[in-house]
Amino acid sequence: MPLDLRLWAFLPFLLLALGQVFPQAGARYAYSDGTLQELRPTEEGFRLRYLRQGKVFREDRLKKTPEGLYLLGVGLPEGYFAFEPPLLLYPERLDLGTAWGGSARFRGQRVALSARVEGLEGVRVKAGAFNAFRVRVAYTTEKGGTDLKELFLVPGLGVVAYRAGETWVELLRLP
Repeated sequence: MPLDLRLWAFLPFLLLALGQVFPQAGARYAYSDGTLQELRPTEEGFRLRYLRQGKVFREDRLKKTPEGLYLLGVGLPEGYFAFEPPLLLYPERLDLGTAWGGSARFRGQRVALSARVEGLEGVRVKAGAFNAFRVRVAYTTEKGGTDLKELFLVPGLGVVAYRAGETWVELLRLP
């Protein structure tokens, strides 16, 4: 998988910590693929850290505005890369049928996000049973890469599970 698509593959994890009511800063989320997330407040907004085996491998910089939550950039081992302009990850409010999208320059190419709330359904994961918004998300790059995901988002908690092709990742325990 090309590097840019691998970066986009982690975007659902970013969405794990987001919803209509922003989760409590300092919360930690453990997922079935071995990823641990930490949400930390900063002067500019928030940083969402991704850890595996105790080591940070990615850090997303986020900003909450009246319009919604924006991804400002991504910190990786090889450096920090900004989204120009910042990319809207979620509108302020989610409802059935809500659709949003946007595009930005990232690492020298145009990338785009397109998403839609397709339903409200029950989902059972190791962390418990929830009524979640089912959100379809597509990430594309101008070089032709596409990544499709189905997220199960609980307002105030975040994404409790997601499916990418045959892969299923779920929240193991509540923060």
